[in-house]
Amino acid sequence: MPPFHAQRLVVGSRQSVLARWQTGHVIALLQRAWPDVVLEIRTYTTEGDADVETALPEFGGMGVFTTRLEQALDAAEIDLAVHSLKDLPVDAGRNVTIGAVTGRTDARDCVVAPNAWTLATLPRGAVVGTCSLRRQGQLLARRPDLLVKPIRGNVDTRVRKVLRGDYDAALLAAAGVTRLGLDSHVTEWIPMEAILPAPGQGALAVQCRAGDQETLRRLTAIDEPALRAAVEAERGFLQHLGGGCSAPIAAYARVENGRLRMSGLVASPDGRRVVRVEDEAEDGRVLAGRLAARALDEGARSILTEFRRRTFPAGPAARNGVLEGRRVVVTRARAEAEALCQQLAALGAIPICAPAIRIEPVGDLRPLDEAIAEIASFDWVVFTSAEAVKIFCQRWTHTGRAPADLGGVAVAAVGPATARALAAWGTPPDFVPDGFVGDALAERLAIVPGHRVLLPRAEIARHEIVEILERRGAAVVVLPLYRTVAAEMDPAVIEDIRRGVDAVLFTSGSTVTHFTNTMRQHAPGFEFSADARIVCLGPVTASAARQTGLRVDAVAEVSTTEGLVDGLVGVFLKGAVARGK
Repeated sequence: MPPFHAQRLVVGSRQSVLARWQTGHVIALLQRAWPDVVLEIRTYTTEGDADVETALPEFGGMGVFTTRLEQALDAAEIDLAVHSLKDLPVDAGRNVTIGAVTGRTDARDCVVAPNAWTLATLPRGAVVGTCSLRRQGQLLARRPDLLVKPIRGNVDTRVRKVLRGDYDAALLAAAGVTRLGLDSHVTEWIPMEAILPAPGQGALAVQCRAGDQETLRRLTAIDEPALRAAVEAERGFLQHLGGGCSAPIAAYARVENGRLRMSGLVASPDGRRVVRVEDEAEDGRVLAGRLAARALDEGARSILTEFRRRTFPAGPAARNGVLEGRRVVVTRARAEAEALCQQLAALGAIPICAPAIRIEPVGDLRPLDEAIAEIASFDWVVFTSAEAVKIFCQRWTHTGRAPADLGGVAVAAVGPATARALAAWGTPPDFVPDGFVGDALAERLAIVPGHRVLLPRAEIARHEIVEILERRGAAVVVLPLYRTVAAEMDPAVIEDIRRGVDAVLFTSGSTVTHFTNTMRQHAPGFEFSADARIVCLGPVTASAARQTGLRVDAVAEVSTTEGLVDGLVGVFLKGAVARGK
């Protein structure tokens, strides 16, 4: 898709009234700063908008209101995306960045209720609506006699549910209520001392592509540096604790006399345990790390471990506690690392998110457009990664085609994650091999000499699958869609790793290469301790690790995230048994 003209920017928004208000607000700010720019809105339905029945914590809380807009940015369908910052995961997706933070009016929560009820005057047994475990825990800590029930829908929908008697009250973000002109229904503006807000609450985030320097330049005109510093500290606190949008974690920072002062909180959803910390510093990153460490020491670790175990239940073999307190480095790309880190945390480990790579689409996708135009000439489309599925499907949809338009072309997938990505798009694969590697697919794919196979994949990938297919008589068209490049690692994370870790997880040869290069560059002479365990996702990754001089302690028997975790558990189980002898 050709880039948009420099004087025209397309802004992505959710379809709700509040989202459109927020997007309109950002557009008005930009138009005042840049009268020459033409801005238009394009709306999208996110996963959280499409499903209004499921309670938000059950989604896992990772980008349910933001991922679709980030995908649109990736595909160059839009130039900007406007979000409520509290909904935006702390780990940004691939090649997008927050170009501006603006618009925080009131970060507090508020009560909407009949009879002028407040938190203190709600009758015993009153039903209070909220889908936020953060709000629930703090509310029940003060009023354990209340009954909390999930409430879904847009802000105006939630207010209507209270007014018609479905709930006795609802807790809502004050900013959203104010922006929609629903202030008259508020019966209490809750002070920060009573309920601390979500990190970033009340602020707006404007995303754009990280490489779009012209748009980034325009966004600096509406960025608020003091607000950005405050919310980055809040989100840093959340990140240090390994929390997602659904975790029972709160934070609020403000600039006072040139220094940042922040309050942070972790509460159990039942309200029985609350850890609250407060401090100040000049550097927001330092402040976030210091407060998170203090919160963990004062009881937040056990609260979050229990929360994660309930959210990400583990299998019986992993419940034996062998990962409890283990410091585990996760090197896979940031967008894929969060779920793995959550799973490790649910088992009691302390994940250290250290993405060694990032994934970006190739610059020229015209060959993909050409392949789509002549898709009927292929017998099979073979996907070896969920990333390839994402880029292919975005481009396919952008041309106005539906999944059903694949017609008689068969689809194959390597591994369950790739198969799930295809199924979510609406095209369950026709073939998934038992072995989760490309060689197994190439050997068993139902082809005959003369079949044409389209292979969308990474720019640099193993040649074995192509060689096997061609040996079997297929004509293979290799279609590079994305590349893997080194990610810049946070100096604080490098220092954290230098202090010592118990295990490192590698998911590809590129994670091995880029991780070891980064550590050698920024921590000369660094070596893992003899007790540190190296676990690899598959034999190719293990070979790459050995070539760099690392000792590989385990290779996942099944090349999936679950298999990787099982391999890690097995390594420490083996060690525990050996010590027992």
